[in-house]
Amino acid sequence: MELPGLKTFLVPVDGGEASRRAKRYAVALAKQCGATVVLFHAHSPISGRISPEGREKIMRKDMQNIAKVFEIYEAGCREAGVAFKKVIGHGTPAESIMDAARVYQCDLIVMGSKGNSGARKVLGSVTDTVSANSSVPVVMVGNECDCTNSCGSECVRKWRFSPIPNLQADAIAC
Repeated sequence: MELPGLKTFLVPVDGGEASRRAKRYAVALAKQCGATVVLFHAHSPISGRISPEGREKIMRKDMQNIAKVFEIYEAGCREAGVAFKKVIGHGTPAESIMDAARVYQCDLIVMGSKGNSGARKVLGSVTDTVSANSSVPVVMVGNECDCTNSCGSECVRKWRFSPIPNLQADAIAC
């Protein structure tokens, strides 16, 4: 079944659990409606107080870490038969995400929600900022059910469609 107007989904990637949940949801939805997934990572600005060599080292380490995450996410997209592209942007995460959604003509941004606790209640989060300011609709994926994998009956009731099984590396629960 192809849903009109939903052809490209932006999925911000940082390697955290919220990002993994969003990716699983986006891939399942993309498979259902024949959409392309844009896996996006934003390099945050690095303090000017750090030496150029230090900034280079931080950037290199971030690239190594995100490359590993992209590999896992790409494998999940391939396994599900979903078209994807990966994009790396620079700047503050919220602004970079909204800019990427415009540049890549995304119909939907799918982001994980970490829940509101502590300082985030006062300061907000990237997800809150994007959802409040984006011209593109934002889907915030909350906590999944407690079933053994994301294909359990609770997930089907919650999401109203079947998530794709086993889209993560063996070390990461589906």
